[in-house]
Amino acid sequence: MKPQTAGRRAMPGLDDSEDQTFGMIAALASELAMARERIDTLERLLAAQGTLDADAVEAYVPDEEAAKARGALRQRMIGKVFRPIREAAIRRAAQSTPTKGA
Repeated sequence: MKPQTAGRRAMPGLDDSEDQTFGMIAALASELAMARERIDTLERLLAAQGTLDADAVEAYVPDEEAAKARGALRQRMIGKVFRPIREAAIRRAAQSTPTKGA
């Protein structure tokens, strides 16, 4: 039985490669949906308070600290998205490694 990404339903009929691709897409879609919800919340709160002009968001340039934080977040997200392929490669490598005494 293939390992499954947490919270994801099995998709019968998919080969390993298709399942890995599906897992990547599901993880990416989940991350994107959560990010869009948070962005929508922030924009609505800021607009309701009148504290932010929409042009300010477009003109924003992150400082060094913000750029580093964004980079770390990006790397975590990439790791999550590519986890199914990485784990499958590890499993294949473990299966193809000859055992001692065999």
